[in-house]
Amino acid sequence: MFAIIGLALVFIGIIILIFGSIAPLLRLYFGDRSVISQLIWGSLIFILGAIILLINAIYIS
Repeated sequence: MFAIIGLALVFIGIIILIFGSIAPLLRLYFGDRSVISQLIWGSLIFILGAIILLINAIYIS
């Protein structure tokens, strides 16, 4: 279950990092139109998802 959540967070982080500059509604959701906040939020969500996937991989093996 945690692997699915981690994978979803990684994909959401990647979408924010890549498509955030093209999708103005996505930037408005985070309350700022700057690219710096888009990079910060995308990176944080991506890192959180990656940490969840790593923890899941450690407990499975």
